[in-house]
Amino acid sequence: MSRKSVMPLFGGSKKVKFDARHPPQRFLENPQGYSFVHNFKVHYKRGILQPIANKMDVSINSQSPELPPPQLVTNEFNQRMVMSVAHSDTKQRFDSASYHITNVEYKESFALAYNYKSNVPVAISVTPPVNPSDNSFVFCRSCGNKLTVDSKFCNKCGTSIP
Repeated sequence: MSRKSVMPLFGGSKKVKFDARHPPQRFLENPQGYSFVHNFKVHYKRGILQPIANKMDVSINSQSPELPPPQLVTNEFNQRMVMSVAHSDTKQRFDSASYHITNVEYKESFALAYNYKSNVPVAISVTPPVNPSDNSFVFCRSCGNKLTVDSKFCNKCGTSIP
């Protein structure tokens, strides 16, 4: 591995470039020690008459070193396209959001390993999950207030409890 592929980030982190089509064994054996970013280039056209496709970079954050499914990449692309259109006229807004994807190209992936300069394990207390069969309370559909099962009305907003 070249020296260029490992560079310090904020907080003592390390950024390691790799190919997610064949992830290194150390990432597969210990994925919880890293955060992964997979970069793609999405080619798209706004209409059939457009001769050359536009391109947009899309990054997917993941807990896995393996490539994310293509549907996840297209979903992220679609969300960006919808959010990039800021027109007040509804017809114009949906008209300008019309496009079709011609290609999704994988570029590169990075693994971020966080190093906090301490080799002492951190103990985290975990409370056991609440038993789902324990229905000793309900929540108000209007305000989310926690109520007893025998409640008829919410004591916070007054909504009737079915």
